[in-house]
Amino acid sequence: MKIIIIGAGELGQLLAERLSIARNDVTIIDVSKEGFARIHEKLDVMTLAGDATNVKIMEEAGIQKADMLLAVSGDQASNILACMIAKHLGVQKTICRVYSMDTFDADLNIKPEFYGIDKAFSSPAECANSILESLKRHVILESIQFSNHDATLVTAVVTSASPLQGVHLQDIPNYELLSKIRIAALVRDSQLMVPRADTMIYQGDKLYIAGHKENVEQFLDYAEGQPDRKRRLVIIAGANRLSEIIASKLLEEGTEVRFVEDSRQKSEEFLNNMPDDVMMVHGDITDEEVLKEAGIAKCDTFIGIEEEDEKNILSCILAKRLGARKVVAVTHKPEYISILPAMDVIDSGFNTTLVSLNTIFRLMGESSFRIDSRLLAFQAFLKEFTIKPSSTLIGKTLRDFRNSTLPSSAVLAMIFRGNDVITPNGDTELKEGDIVAAIVTPASEEQIKPYFG
Repeated sequence: MKIIIIGAGELGQLLAERLSIARNDVTIIDVSKEGFARIHEKLDVMTLAGDATNVKIMEEAGIQKADMLLAVSGDQASNILACMIAKHLGVQKTICRVYSMDTFDADLNIKPEFYGIDKAFSSPAECANSILESLKRHVILESIQFSNHDATLVTAVVTSASPLQGVHLQDIPNYELLSKIRIAALVRDSQLMVPRADTMIYQGDKLYIAGHKENVEQFLDYAEGQPDRKRRLVIIAGANRLSEIIASKLLEEGTEVRFVEDSRQKSEEFLNNMPDDVMMVHGDITDEEVLKEAGIAKCDTFIGIEEEDEKNILSCILAKRLGARKVVAVTHKPEYISILPAMDVIDSGFNTTLVSLNTIFRLMGESSFRIDSRLLAFQAFLKEFTIKPSSTLIGKTLRDFRNSTLPSSAVLAMIFRGNDVITPNGDTELKEGDIVAAIVTPASEEQIKPYFG
């Protein structure tokens, strides 16, 4: 597939890397050559310096032969105009990154399609949604979405209150509920494991629980024990668009939200969009006295969303030490994608670039894949495979597949059949058109991919 990427920033580079590994013909356009040297060091892709809103530049990049355009630069207007040009010149699919979805208005019939955009996404909104999902329960570290919106894979930690600790999987008493979900993997002592029937679960294990959203929620109700789920106080460090989206949702739900921000100007501008009674503490988010003034000792969740990654990480470590029940660190640099999961003191970590990357993979549709930061530490990722008419798997059960071809490093988590979400077992029969969500390594992906046709 020929894919043109607009923007050679961190997101554009990660996209190019992943798509070129998948043997796509990738071209990157950027107004600056600054990031090109790094790209050429490790990738075999074409780069072109120029304005993507210039038709001549687009023609030079081969836009008329492109199958897909990914407009992901930091310039929203340029992204939109590039999509308009691409669609006019016959590009099949365009995906556009915008700052805010308020750019569109369905009531006025100004939808993404109006600009030649097939799929649009807002990076702050997508990251906010991911963080808000993790705040629903204290045990949730991340909630992963797939192409089927009814399906989810939740990463949850086993706490001292959980009835799962000290129990073998096969001995979990609620068998009917267990049969509706799949514990696809677990991380223990920084090691990735594929659980079997005789696997014992311990406090601190991080479980990857897959299935229909309703079934996963029911299982979490059981697995969580009987904690107090009410969020009384959330402290957000950093006043920006991302923190505004998160705070607005939490305030709607009746949660008390307080902010810490060093810049008085940013604070004043930010508070214009907040209710009058919202508390803002001025000061450095890594200052112990500032966090104490904000009420960190009685904080249920602390979220570090400053522009500086290092400050967010340090503030979360400090907040945890001062009594915050759960801490969430937000980073932006790709370098931190695999670092945060190794820091046990930080409960949840979200990388804005990675969230955008996974959003694009999901919007791309068929054979989409998703990078999870914890799995990435083990060189594993999530991928959806479609069973095509030529597949040798059609009519075979999962047991047949597992016994003959499935590498131990590949785990089939879910099957999407039409609108149905199927939690697979050994007797599940595979059919043409099924979409199989799996945890794979690069090696195991290459081994099983041919079987899907």
